[in-house]
Amino acid sequence: MKIEWKRINRIIKEALKEDIGKGDITTDGIFKDDFFVSADLICKSGGVLCGIEIFKRVFLILSPNFSFNFNYKDGDSIGKNIVVGEVKGPVKELLIGERTALNFLQHLSGIATETRKISLKTKIKIYDTRKTIPNLRVLQKYAVKIGGGENHRFGLYDMVLIKDNHIKGFMEKEKIDKIEAIKLAIDRTKKYTKGKYKIEIEVRNYREAMVAYNEGVDIIMFDNAKINDIKKFCELKNKKNCEIEVSGNIDIEKIKKIKDLKIDRISVGYITHSAKAVDFSLKINEIL
Repeated sequence: MKIEWKRINRIIKEALKEDIGKGDITTDGIFKDDFFVSADLICKSGGVLCGIEIFKRVFLILSPNFSFNFNYKDGDSIGKNIVVGEVKGPVKELLIGERTALNFLQHLSGIATETRKISLKTKIKIYDTRKTIPNLRVLQKYAVKIGGGENHRFGLYDMVLIKDNHIKGFMEKEKIDKIEAIKLAIDRTKKYTKGKYKIEIEVRNYREAMVAYNEGVDIIMFDNAKINDIKKFCELKNKKNCEIEVSGNIDIEKIKKIKDLKIDRISVGYITHSAKAVDFSLKINEIL
């Protein structure tokens, strides 16, 4: 996944603006003059490193006079209390940018760590969802890739995903049952998109999956479905090019129950919305 630096710079500048406001009254009050220091970036809890370039960019936006010497790169697994690398630069800008830089690093590393952890439990591809922090989606999805996962659609604009509420609203509007709504919704989106986008649909059971399959969708997502229904559908022969996805309250325990089924992908919301941050600190060690 390519990082769009113009977009990332805007995110970082907004984060700095949020924190700095009218100025860092503590740093400005203590230090009359700026001077250069070195500081160690320490990983206190261990995990998968993610966000080093974003970490650097925070400081470089504040001053071009920073330099970095890191022993690890994004995607590396690091242990507890490990020195990740060294930061050198002006003390005022180091203190002003410290928390913002660490916030990005700990959050993205947490997502990468959780994604790596769950990916190692199965050979099935792990996908993220749109359950992301507003305006941070591009960074969170980058972290999923670093952790060994895959990106689902980025937004409402790059793939059709017919969800339960689409079907429910359609049923109420057209006064039809769910099966007819599924058929008609697929037909309408096919005509509207004219083959330009993949079409995925959320189903709850085997019967709904079969209807969607016969209508020729690209991906069938079993959301909170019974395992027996998923298994029954997976055993179909000649499934054309239709992928099978499983979603809904997925965790490591649920993955153990479905990892032997012939499914293509598992979408997991918590790796972005509830991943535990990896603990980092930045410690000044000497004046240069």
